[in-house]
Amino acid sequence: MPLSFAAPQFLWALLALPLVVLLHFVRSRRRRTEVSALFLWQRARRTAERRRRIAPTWLLVAQLLFTALAALALARPELTGGPAADRIIIVDASASMAAHDPDGVRLDKARAVAAHLLSGAGRVALVRAGVDARVLVPLTSDRSAVRRALAGLRAGDHTADLARAVSVAEGVEPGVRVDVVTDQPPPAGDQRVHYHDVAGGGINVGISAFDLGIQQAYVGVVSNSPRPLEVGVRLTRDGAPIASGSVLVPAGGVGSITFPLAAVRGSYQASITPPAGTSPGDPGGDALTLDDVAYAGARPIGAVVQQRDDAVIKALSAVPGVTVRVNPRAADVSADLRVLTANVDPAGLAPGAYLLFPPAASKPEYQLIRDFDRGSPLMRFVDLQDVVVGLDPARTPWKAGGGWQVLASTGDLEPVLRYRDAGGVRVLQAAFNPSQTDLVLRVAFPALVANLVREIRGDDRVAMGSALPPGTVLTSAPQGAVGSGAVGSGGVGSGGAGQAGQAGAGQTGPGQTGPGQAPASGSQRYALEPGIYRTPDGRLLLASLDSEAESRLPGPAPAAGGGGSQRAPAAVPAAQGAPAAGHAIVTSLAAALLILALIALVAEWLLYSGGGSAAPWSVLRRRGRG
Repeated sequence: MPLSFAAPQFLWALLALPLVVLLHFVRSRRRRTEVSALFLWQRARRTAERRRRIAPTWLLVAQLLFTALAALALARPELTGGPAADRIIIVDASASMAAHDPDGVRLDKARAVAAHLLSGAGRVALVRAGVDARVLVPLTSDRSAVRRALAGLRAGDHTADLARAVSVAEGVEPGVRVDVVTDQPPPAGDQRVHYHDVAGGGINVGISAFDLGIQQAYVGVVSNSPRPLEVGVRLTRDGAPIASGSVLVPAGGVGSITFPLAAVRGSYQASITPPAGTSPGDPGGDALTLDDVAYAGARPIGAVVQQRDDAVIKALSAVPGVTVRVNPRAADVSADLRVLTANVDPAGLAPGAYLLFPPAASKPEYQLIRDFDRGSPLMRFVDLQDVVVGLDPARTPWKAGGGWQVLASTGDLEPVLRYRDAGGVRVLQAAFNPSQTDLVLRVAFPALVANLVREIRGDDRVAMGSALPPGTVLTSAPQGAVGSGAVGSGGVGSGGAGQAGQAGAGQTGPGQTGPGQAPASGSQRYALEPGIYRTPDGRLLLASLDSEAESRLPGPAPAAGGGGSQRAPAAVPAAQGAPAAGHAIVTSLAAALLILALIALVAEWLLYSGGGSAAPWSVLRRRGRG
């Protein structure tokens, strides 16, 4: 039966044993006795000291036993009997786990908890929870492999799908105990998993949104600070500074700033200057550095219009990076966006992006838009309230379903604007002609067209922690980032941990790479840090955190009471509870050792007081007394 210690740091107390021996022989027990002369006693004492420098006694044995047993009891020895239980450890690798709390980096605390969970376990598997779940180490008895994977683990993903990670863990070995080390609150009522909390009280400010609009750039800044913060914002294009300013972020809120742009082209970087710390090593109001920078770009878009319409052409031309041409055969012409003015069946369209309008009605019926979807990305900055639209009385009303998303409808709930993205075909379809609506006279129309172009363009953005095409390299990264020029591969790293190195691309394990090394051939690549990546075909991919939830840093949550998920603090792993079938039975020996230590202490007192001393607890007595 293997023996382990829950608090092995107290074993250092065993170093006090030599001190006990020293104090024992320094302490003197003398009785006052009147004699006729002292020279005979002094000669006898010198003779005895020369013969035996160290005289072990039962008193010394009791003192040594008490010290040793007390030290072992504090170390909390545990005797494990029965078969050792297998265990699957899931470590949250989202960006917030790279935050620097007052008590340390969250990922470092997670590593410590995971290392503790290895104690007394049988086979162990390690799963990384991020944008997707990856099994870093399958069930194995090789502790060194698990420790290497833990050491190489990096945090920085846009999010952590814990439910997906638990599902993957259950697929590794059904019925095995699953432990999740995270800073997120556990799902309510989930009794299958044991959660270990590593959240702290870090204060952070970061970029939560960065978008390019019509001749403007929008930057959103979020903070979890309990007080307002003034944050500097800087905008650069292709590395050259073009604008700067400051934004006042309310306590625990979001602030924003907009920069005017003469023209939108190239790749843009927004960065912030968070409040500085008050002492060396203090992150101040910036516990997380991954969200201090964000990227956006404008990929050229070619649009072809079937029928000349000044309002449509003007709206398209106002979108940065869009070139427009008119061609009656627009449906058959290669283009990023085709604008068709005809009665076409969306089901028969070839893959691509389309903006569909019907021909102008000879006798339109005019109605007002009363409701529209304010939550759709296509409706950002688009206000369609009371927009007048002319509908053809002979039209066939649209049917619900079919994958269509209704964006706007009239007072009688008839859809007049809808969108569908399926099978490689993106269609934004209106039930009215541009010449028979006042929508083209409002700012909502160019905003709607710009949103559609953004959906087509996609800005080639990738979420932090996402998989990248083979051969992708990092071409631009914030100053001071670790691992620039390398893209992580294998199944360990993504993002970073800590402050200076939290954006690193370090990897461990077979087939994996370290900072500055080329990825192994054929291995999977991941976006490990914010920056601009280039694919082998020359396409640019922009990686930014842009996650308000991660920038706010999930805080500590109390353990669920009366059932549900188990959530324990990082320093004390979740309670084992009653052992399930096949799990090891752990017996604590601390109580028994403590009782034995008390018995040794009582024996020491009896032995010492039996010598007639008036002060049995004194340790040192002056040699000359008596």
